[in-house]
Amino acid sequence: MKRFVKFLSLALCAAVVLSLPALAAEEDAPLISPAPKVESLAPVRVWGKVTKMESGSLLLQTDDETALHREVVVHLPEGVPCVDAVTGQPMDMSKVKDGDTLYAWVRNAMTMSLPPQTSALIVVGNVPADYKVPEFYKITGADKTVMPAIYPAPERTEVNLPVAGGETLTIPVSAQFTPWLTRQIVTVDDLVPGSQILVWKDKDGKVEKVLLLPYAYRGYYTVNDKGEVTVNGEKLEVNAKLSGPGLLPLRAVAEAVNYDVTWVSGQGATVKEGDKEIFSVLPGAGTAKRPGVEDGDWELFAPCVTEEGITYLAAGDLGLLLNLYFYNA
Repeated sequence: MKRFVKFLSLALCAAVVLSLPALAAEEDAPLISPAPKVESLAPVRVWGKVTKMESGSLLLQTDDETALHREVVVHLPEGVPCVDAVTGQPMDMSKVKDGDTLYAWVRNAMTMSLPPQTSALIVVGNVPADYKVPEFYKITGADKTVMPAIYPAPERTEVNLPVAGGETLTIPVSAQFTPWLTRQIVTVDDLVPGSQILVWKDKDGKVEKVLLLPYAYRGYYTVNDKGEVTVNGEKLEVNAKLSGPGLLPLRAVAEAVNYDVTWVSGQGATVKEGDKEIFSVLPGAGTAKRPGVEDGDWELFAPCVTEEGITYLAAGDLGLLLNLYFYNA
């Protein structure tokens, strides 16, 4: 994959892990410390009366002068959740008529056309008059609740979760939690970094109901200023290397999310899920090989490194290759 194609993804993933070195002439530059916290942008809410287009996309138009976009074309990717605002159940989009009002949360990136075009992350409809529309959030970190230092520890009553846009969302443990399109039992403990949720609040803004959407990642990870790596809440025995671009131990991270890692002659470190090879990389290589994937050569942000029998990849590369969500601890 060409570097310019994945530049933005790598920048978002790697930059939040480790800061770039200051411009300096010294050869013995100090170790790089983890970057200051970088809050991701919140999804954009658009709404209005709908006009269904032949392409299957939706034109939303509103007269609300407070709206950021009073006219926007919203594309519906396959599998995008379309939710009934009252029941939280799937909404039959074939029954949506021109003139109906829909709400959608969309990606920040929009085309420069008029009207602008973008893709929906979620669509909400069947909203009664004067009904409080549920809100869409992406969780960007772990619970910030501070528990009193007493024993026995008091029972937790709420969690405080950072969400995209820099806010903190307080969710009572007693809220109703439901999954999207499954019968799986979910609780507040399933609201992990990278989760996307639709939230219903009462008139005072207290969360009453949470709809947990399918998780888009294999897992989540973070790195602290000591180089300690945590994957899915568990600290690894092998630390990251904080010098240069910031390097994560390939085997330790991959095995923490249930991939198999072996060393194959001529291929180097090879990551598999069952019989399926995800990628392989050789020490010193500038690309990772992804068999069966179109444009399968993944150009690395930094070359693969092996030291004392441990193979390392740049944090941004490994996170993207393994489909992991990075968050600031």
